[in-house]
Amino acid sequence: MRRVLMKNLEVLKINPDTDVPLAVQLKQQLVWLIASRQIEMGERLPPVRELATHLGINLHTVRAAYRKIEEDGLVATRQGLGTVVLGFDHFQIAQQAANVRTYTIGLIVPDINNPFYPALARGVEDVARENHVLVFICNTDEDPATGQAYLDLLIAKQVDGLIVAPYGLGFRSQPGVEGAHAGRAPIPIVYVDRPGETGHTVLLDSEGAGRAATAHLIEHRHRRIGLITCSLETPTLQQCYLGYERALNSAGVAVDPSIIIVAPAFTVASGYEAAKQLLEKPAPPAAIFAVGDTLAIGAMRAIKEHGLRVPEDIALIGYNDIEMAAVVEPPLTTVAAPTHELGATAMQMLQRLVAGEMVEERQITLPTELVVRRTCGCGGDH
Repeated sequence: MRRVLMKNLEVLKINPDTDVPLAVQLKQQLVWLIASRQIEMGERLPPVRELATHLGINLHTVRAAYRKIEEDGLVATRQGLGTVVLGFDHFQIAQQAANVRTYTIGLIVPDINNPFYPALARGVEDVARENHVLVFICNTDEDPATGQAYLDLLIAKQVDGLIVAPYGLGFRSQPGVEGAHAGRAPIPIVYVDRPGETGHTVLLDSEGAGRAATAHLIEHRHRRIGLITCSLETPTLQQCYLGYERALNSAGVAVDPSIIIVAPAFTVASGYEAAKQLLEKPAPPAAIFAVGDTLAIGAMRAIKEHGLRVPEDIALIGYNDIEMAAVVEPPLTTVAAPTHELGATAMQMLQRLVAGEMVEERQITLPTELVVRRTCGCGGDH
């Protein structure tokens, strides 16, 4: 069992000139070091006397801090082993501040570079500001481990609630935490754009988006309609695909898997590469639905580089209606997603949960709307 090296505790600072008790100062910093995994599960904290000497404080102060984090379930004192770090128990930490509002919330997003998420964050912030609440925005870069670490850190910071966007991120499985608390949320949480969640959720009508975009292309007499998507394991994209499939089936058109391209990310570059694959098919599609405007804009570039015209040779529709969609040439027909409203609605729901209200409407679905410009073959904005 590895012992925490004293050099790893150099960040600990005790200020005797504040009104915060020294034991509380030490306890808060140790909680943060454990939550941020600077001190890992299974490591031993320094002996009380050694840490007291290092910090220049009374050993009883260190003992009191150790006792507090043991009451929080973060460490255990074991005969012959010393004070050993346990798994991070969200419930124990959250219960310490259960009756004390901090007027802070956490917002976790998978990719802040995706234009979808800044608009969502602005919606959250606008409602939070009205209610004098501070928002911590955490970007996971699509990494589940980073997202789980942010959950620990935000709980350690004792935020009042969470708004979570990344698929699969939650409190389902915590290392070292078992029993009744395992898998449950220790504080109010609202999920956004996550179909299938059993908790409080705000969704977009992504199935309607896929159906509207595909049906509109069918109205232009296209029957070979390609799809550029990201992972179809993501529930939101499954809904988009379902709308695409149902629109085709309603028109008597079979889905052709050969013209469905799964891109690695919601980027212009990914859309460009996906469209190149479609254009190199023996029978390329006459129209493309891309499940993100960034993908569609990348596809437009690839189409032009192939010496083809949009929409005369290949029609194109995106999804989200980001700001850039209206200024590319030709302007992009897309399905508008009310991302600002998505964030605002999630924050309003979270405010009610934090206030202790019974929010019976556990799922809210916001409508999406086709915005007709020129890439579909229509004459202009409608």
